[in-house]
Amino acid sequence: MREQIACLICKEKFSPNKYRKNQKVCSRPECQRERQIRNQAAWRQRNPGYFKVSGHDSSWAKLYRQRSRMWRKKHPDKVKKYKKAHKEEQKEYMREYMHRLRGGI
Repeated sequence: MREQIACLICKEKFSPNKYRKNQKVCSRPECQRERQIRNQAAWRQRNPGYFKVSGHDSSWAKLYRQRSRMWRKKHPDKVKKYKKAHKEEQKEYMREYMHRLRGGI
């Protein structure tokens, strides 16, 4: 039997996967979810500017708008079909949005 170690999240004892001997978190879904959240937070902390676009760099915004326009030209009915297929979801979203906008949180 393999050595048992304590999970970093729930502190329960578990046997690491034989292919992942350095496993520190048990395989319970709750623990795996928490591990993923922590890993993402650590990554974002190590890469603070990754998702940010400089407000002074308008070339990115221009390129983004241009690509969006080109995509919409190539797929003229895609947005209409999507909106039609998700009409009720859109209505519900707008109801909630307007409620929040008016201060009814």
